[in-house]
Amino acid sequence: MNKYQAFLFSLSILAPAITGVIRYRNIPVSYHPVIYLLLLGVANELTCYFFFYNTSNALPTNIYFLCEFLLFAWQFHNWKNILRARWLYLLLIIGMSLLWVTENIILGRLTMFSPVFQVAYSLALILLAINQLSWLVVNDRGRIMTNPVFIISIAVIIFFSYKVLTEIFYYYAATGSIKNNIFVIESYLNVGYNIMLTIALICIPPKSNFIRL
Repeated sequence: MNKYQAFLFSLSILAPAITGVIRYRNIPVSYHPVIYLLLLGVANELTCYFFFYNTSNALPTNIYFLCEFLLFAWQFHNWKNILRARWLYLLLIIGMSLLWVTENIILGRLTMFSPVFQVAYSLALILLAINQLSWLVVNDRGRIMTNPVFIISIAVIIFFSYKVLTEIFYYYAATGSIKNNIFVIESYLNVGYNIMLTIALICIPPKSNFIRL
């Protein structure tokens, strides 16, 4: 898969991003972080393709990875489950931010791809999503399959689990063709991930408007 084909696959993020923009004013504020994340994702894809086409896109991508984690952490904090305690939320984002600074700034790896933060923040998101999913299975009494929190959590678990495997196996893959196939699969998986996020945004119930008399 060449860069142009990979870019076309990455544009699948436009589906949930546009859906989020259209529904932005009609959904609860607690879901806004995921919409900000999608818009940032669109900006990152366009930046990487148009400004870093002939060179490494590690710089904008590494910055995006940090922002992605912070926005997802904000989203899980808004759902008031495992990160409902402010001290735990702050501890997590400060700890992961320090890891990012250490790897990318102190060790000077900002312009190259390094797996440490990618694996760490992916595992953190997977654990947060599993915890959120477990809480929903036990406590949700509605139609869980159309619950946007359930759909987003499933999407996070699937996508970031493969991302962890990608980062680990890429460095041990024997040939270039195997490495390429790893990222081809990730491109297809990314399309499915964005479809699930689109469905989740459609399933978010409209916010309630209370009128005081």
